[in-house]
Amino acid sequence: MEMRAATAAAFCDEPSVDAFLAKVERGVYSAPVRVKGCLPKWHRDRLKNDIARRHGLTLGGNPLTESIEDLI
Repeated sequence: MEMRAATAAAFCDEPSVDAFLAKVERGVYSAPVRVKGCLPKWHRDRLKNDIARRHGLTLGGNPLTESIEDLI
């Protein structure tokens, strides 16, 4: 479910890691999670949602972010 930049670029069918990272910078794709001591990682579901949104689609299922109202 987690992907390094090269895997994420291939998952998104980008021609190169540099092309993928440029689109991350522009906000086309979500930013990776950065944890001290680990390489940046992208989550497959976030990338799927980014791609679906570009195509005007919405994916069913639970949102990837939690709402505080849902936790109370």
